[in-house]
Amino acid sequence: MKSDWTRRRWLSGQGLTCLVLILFVPSFAWAQESSRADAAVCLAYAAVVREMPLLVTPNKPAAPESPVSEPADYREAYALYKRDHRPMVVMVTASWCPYCPAMKNELLQMKQAGELSGVSLVILDHDQDRATARRVMGKRRTLPALSVYHYVGGKAKESRPQAVCEIVEILRPPPAAKGSLQLSPAGAS
Repeated sequence: MKSDWTRRRWLSGQGLTCLVLILFVPSFAWAQESSRADAAVCLAYAAVVREMPLLVTPNKPAAPESPVSEPADYREAYALYKRDHRPMVVMVTASWCPYCPAMKNELLQMKQAGELSGVSLVILDHDQDRATARRVMGKRRTLPALSVYHYVGGKAKESRPQAVCEIVEILRPPPAAKGSLQLSPAGAS
């Protein structure tokens, strides 16, 4: 009598499900993906206990902080300068300029050292983009030509340093006046 009951139970869905799970769960558990193995264990648990297990959603790994992307060209850097007030250093160079490689290397070293962090560095080739180079150079006709575009007191300003070492000084925020009071807006505490 008991064997008849057991046979009917195994042939019913419950026994067959347990048999299938016992046979196939190990193959899922050995899967290379841990999510499949976790799903197989949850499925087996649900079939045997007849209730849904508490599912815990895995935490997604935090996206790595991407550094502020450097603009690809003068136009992108200028857009960042206007929109976000991001300072911009522009060097106009040319293939025939004997002094340009040394100044370019000095600028790139400053950028790598972090002295120009948060600053767009643009190297313009006079031979490839004459119109933009002439606009940046203004009345100057010698190369290399440096221009620093930045904001002082909320107003756009262009500075033209003679040497690379002057750039950091130009971009340094002005010191607060001694004895000046810092007033907070009304209602702020």
